[in-house]
Amino acid sequence: MPKHSRTVGSTLPNAGALWSTAPPSIEAVTKTYTEWFSQASKLRDEALRFAQDRFTKELEAATQFARCTNPAEVFALEAEFASKTAADYLAEGQKMVELIRELAEGVSSSPKAHKTHH
Repeated sequence: MPKHSRTVGSTLPNAGALWSTAPPSIEAVTKTYTEWFSQASKLRDEALRFAQDRFTKELEAATQFARCTNPAEVFALEAEFASKTAADYLAEGQKMVELIRELAEGVSSSPKAHKTHH
């Protein structure tokens, strides 16, 4: 049976490249995470504000529905409520997209680690 020999290359990267790569400073990491948490908190706060606002509006609508005396009033109120609700959700969606954009920009503008190319 013939013997096959094969050379196995090193699985470790160039040691010199490892030593020349500077890890990110603790300040840079802290700044990045602080920015991320700040922006994430804004996103959470906005979602909670919107949920509270919608809950209040839905309670008000329920009160108005209870005061209706005929089907025409109910249909008119229902159309108005649906229109305002759709507008609220559209506006909130735009706010959330803007907050997410700000979050992404804030994190991406944080200091980056020094990278070496092999």
